[in-house]
Amino acid sequence: MVETTKVSNMKIKIQPFSSEWPYDKPAIEYAHLEPIVDALIEDGNELTINTKFYMMRDGWRCDLKEPIDFDLLKDMFDFPKSIELLEGEDAIVCRNSWIEIKGSVKE
Repeated sequence: MVETTKVSNMKIKIQPFSSEWPYDKPAIEYAHLEPIVDALIEDGNELTINTKFYMMRDGWRCDLKEPIDFDLLKDMFDFPKSIELLEGEDAIVCRNSWIEIKGSVKE
């Protein structure tokens, strides 16, 4: 479980990296992005496969069937500069971990 922090206007602060907790286990590289995917799924979006994140040869990714609701995310979360909301590409990219969340993916 990634640590999140409430900030002003009740937004949840997304961390720029996954935490290293628990310290005796390797960090899950995408853990800091899971609250974003969870919010989109709770709002009605769906995963294209039965797992949130999967490894491809260019890194971890998450594919969603419907377009990403960027307005919802901006209202809910406070994003670090390292997480880019690429509305024109229907994608979210973490520049620290190079993990992508992609919307409008056809199976």
